[in-house]
Amino acid sequence: MASCSQPLLSLLERCSGMRELKAVHAQAIVLGLARYAYIAARILAFCAVSPRGSLSYARQLFDRIPLPTVFHWNTMIRGCSMSRRPEEGLLFYAMMRRRGVDPNMHTFPITLKACIRSFYLQQVHGQLLKFGFHGDVYVVSSMVKAYADCGNIKLAFQVFDLSPNKNVVCWTSLISGCCAQGDVARARLLFDEMPEKNNSSWSAIIKGHVQNELHAEAIELFRTMKASAEVKPNGSVLVSVLVACSALGAFAEGEWVESYIDREGLDCGLELGTALIDFYTKCGRLEDARRVFVRMIKRDVTAWSAMIMGLAVNGRSRSALDVFSEMLLHGVAPNAVTFIGILCACNHAGLVEEGRVNFKAMSEVYRISPTVEHYSCMVDLLARAGDLVGAAELIGQMPMEPDGAIWGSLLRGCVSHGCAGLGEGVGRRVIELDPRHGGRYVGLANAYAAAGRWDGVAKVRRMMKERGVATDSGWSSIEVGGAAHRFLVDDRRHPHWPAIHAMLHELNKELDPSS
Repeated sequence: MASCSQPLLSLLERCSGMRELKAVHAQAIVLGLARYAYIAARILAFCAVSPRGSLSYARQLFDRIPLPTVFHWNTMIRGCSMSRRPEEGLLFYAMMRRRGVDPNMHTFPITLKACIRSFYLQQVHGQLLKFGFHGDVYVVSSMVKAYADCGNIKLAFQVFDLSPNKNVVCWTSLISGCCAQGDVARARLLFDEMPEKNNSSWSAIIKGHVQNELHAEAIELFRTMKASAEVKPNGSVLVSVLVACSALGAFAEGEWVESYIDREGLDCGLELGTALIDFYTKCGRLEDARRVFVRMIKRDVTAWSAMIMGLAVNGRSRSALDVFSEMLLHGVAPNAVTFIGILCACNHAGLVEEGRVNFKAMSEVYRISPTVEHYSCMVDLLARAGDLVGAAELIGQMPMEPDGAIWGSLLRGCVSHGCAGLGEGVGRRVIELDPRHGGRYVGLANAYAAAGRWDGVAKVRRMMKERGVATDSGWSSIEVGGAAHRFLVDDRRHPHWPAIHAMLHELNKELDPSS
């Protein structure tokens, strides 16, 4: 059998899709090889698990196996867990048990992936306890991860605490789960207690801080990681760090990331390349962003959209629209994010007609339903241009409830173009929607002031005082010695605030000696 099957197995390895697989399967039947368990198992695995396979065809093959072994059952459970309907993997597990086939150590990790709800997890948990796999480190780590992914941190900790065998996956899954629940402090305690850390655990804790907008802390963790000789940052870590650098404007740290990528010869793939583009555009370094973009071997719609958005928010509207045209020439179909960038570009440049054309093409040509963000861009564009009637009509056509930001755009347009009557009504509506947002009251006060209604201004200020509403403090950041420092108005929480205020006092004396 070995001499006959080897060429067939070689052909199976080279299959690029189901058409070729079916031809190989037919040849196996003709040669009488399909009856051999190993050949049948390999064909089944290709159909069920490979991204080039077909789960429905795998089911047909499986149904023809007279006495499926646990390997065949595991293959089908795994295929289902990777599909759009993972819960079907649980049905295969139930059928397997009804036919008297016992699970093995490989069954439960893949069955757990089919559990999309905590209720199913607890049932599978009971099964693995019944068959005595609760001590297997691979099964335990899968159990902890499954509970954490479902948001049931309490049960994840119970499994973790009761297990004598805890690997890095167990610790990392708990860290990710805590961060997903917003409990970053607990995640940090776990991370510090870990006996062994790898790239996955560093990535989990840094990413968790970024997800919870603790960007400065994420960068500080990255510096600690760099100082450690245990691990080197991988692509996943670097993406999270670049997101943090983008949020803080920490240019030196982000620039170090690109130099590290070049120095280590890392693959600047889609995710990492897009993160670099986003970082450079948010730091206003458009030429650097363009350099990274051009250097990328493969560019998907996310990379193109990042470049378009970066140019748009930096006021390079025509360049953004040119990149959009280039994207279409390359045969890349735009998505919803692309059109946010396009409409943003039109808004910055006051290109009303071009904005209308693209907004219309979005749904009619590309079949993309506009979201509240798209409507917000379009309303702002029309309101800035003075087409207040058109902006109000567009708000009326929205299939979803307009939010405070959309009404705020119309209000600003009313103030800018002296439409006091409409502005007063819109201002009241904005405050009703967002009564705790200080900026909404300021907008209405500005509408009254533009119309010379100082009694209205006083009324709005009185309303703010009675309701205890304050405007958000402005802030800025500066990077010194590789560290990003954030400053709020009248902020005394910065560790060096006495020295900062003393220096400001000295500068004031230099500017105005009489003071």
